[in-house]
Amino acid sequence: ATSFLFTQYKYLGVFMVVFGAIIFLFLGSVKGFSTQPEPCAYDEQKLCKPALANAVFSTIAFLLGALTSVFSGFLGMKIATYANARTTLEARKGVNRAFVVAFRSGSVMGFLLAANGLLVLFVAIYLFKLYYGDDWEGLYEAITGYGLGGSSMALFGRVGGGIYTKAADVGADLVGKVEKNIPEDDPRNPA
Repeated sequence: ATSFLFTQYKYLGVFMVVFGAIIFLFLGSVKGFSTQPEPCAYDEQKLCKPALANAVFSTIAFLLGALTSVFSGFLGMKIATYANARTTLEARKGVNRAFVVAFRSGSVMGFLLAANGLLVLFVAIYLFKLYYGDDWEGLYEAITGYGLGGSSMALFGRVGGGIYTKAADVGADLVGKVEKNIPEDDPRNPA
């Protein structure tokens, strides 16, 4: 599991850098990489932060969201791997004990990952607010990059994990079929 994650994260790292650069270029070029404050959309009398600042902070938020998702995926895989081993050991003592271990492990994983995402989001909003001040429009525009980064990494993790799982399943079926002469869907085949 760890080998798979590190291989996948190498490719995701390249995606994060390239897509982060695209976000910066597209958002920064909206006003020609302007460093001048501009009138706010919600109140023409107020001045909001420049387009270049929104591009920089959106890119930072994207990278933060992506790194949070990658870290959460790593923690989730580690917890799931240990939980599967513990559940298997408890299953020898009874189905009820195995269910309790599996349920508690899933709860820990779910709460930990949600708390991790919320904590990083809270810290990002707090730190971004130091720069943006009363410019709520710019702050929320910049912080949307966090969701984009997190969801894009989760999408790649899910797709990559599905492909990896299917390849492992097919390989195990072939080993049972070719080496041990067990039919494909036979219950004696552990795969």
